[in-house]
Amino acid sequence: MRRPFLSVIALLALAACVGPAAPPDNFHRIAPVAVVSRFAQPPLPGVLEVDRLSADGALTERAIAFSARDTGPLAHYKYDYWSDSPPVILQDRLVDLLTRAGTADRVVTPDLRVLADWSLRGKVLKFEQMAGSSKIAIEIRLGVVSARDGKLVLLEDYSVILPTESERVETLAAAMDQGVSQIFTRFLADLGRARNIPVSR
Repeated sequence: MRRPFLSVIALLALAACVGPAAPPDNFHRIAPVAVVSRFAQPPLPGVLEVDRLSADGALTERAIAFSARDTGPLAHYKYDYWSDSPPVILQDRLVDLLTRAGTADRVVTPDLRVLADWSLRGKVLKFEQMAGSSKIAIEIRLGVVSARDGKLVLLEDYSVILPTESERVETLAAAMDQGVSQIFTRFLADLGRARNIPVSR
């Protein structure tokens, strides 16, 4: 009887060490921004190069950042991630939107190694869930310069705070979609005014 008894004890100890399985990882996307208007003519004629946006600390990673309080420190969810890091996602969304809005004759990224006429640079300052108040916060700095002479065309900080349906991370992506859309729409309007180019509906 002793050997079966010891085997049962060993199995129970092994089960206790293994514990419950970790929940699966979830990957969240940011939807492409809808184009509500196009420029009557490109405000940036020629080739526009969209650099990857820069970021600091937690915002360079794919794990979704949140703060328990509006002014509290940032933390990461353990099992919830963006489909890519925020700087990469926002670069992709900018290229897509600027192309469809007719911002330039060609919109490219640096990996193509094309001689550009204009350069769009930016920094992600906030891209987080404010879990304690069921909101999201986005802040992005966007600038356009001439690649020929370095002349500044536009430089602005854009921010938005929007409510989410709940504190749950599952409600985050829809609010982020809306926030990114609002910021990029404002950026396009500012670019049109800076270049004195009307848009057509």
